[in-house]
Amino acid sequence: MATALKLTLVLLLIGSLLVAYLAPPPARQVDMRVRGLLVGLGLLCYGVAAMALTTGSVLAGVLSLMVASELVCAAGWLGRGDSPGTDEDEGGGGGGGGGRGPKPPPLDWDWDAFEQSFRRYARERDRQPI
Repeated sequence: MATALKLTLVLLLIGSLLVAYLAPPPARQVDMRVRGLLVGLGLLCYGVAAMALTTGSVLAGVLSLMVASELVCAAGWLGRGDSPGTDEDEGGGGGGGGGRGPKPPPLDWDWDAFEQSFRRYARERDRQPI
């Protein structure tokens, strides 16, 4: 293989990996079937590459590896469209969580009332026989 072709393929693979892992996720969610199809085709291309390399066809094997890698990178990037946004996107300032979890109890929690309520529940609940 020519050196220029090798360098081109290396730059293409590195660029695809950078886009798959560092670029912003897609604006909308992509269906799982599409991503599964891309991964399946990528695995098929890996198999074709293995067969081509074992028979001695280096160029076909390398090109099949590149296609397989590109398909898997594309599926990975499209899969990132499912992930929720971060606080950095909203620019609200301040730290803290994403607000997606349960709210913490108020600081002035009445523990005596809680214990009384729990004891009343423990006495009055329906007990199931074992």
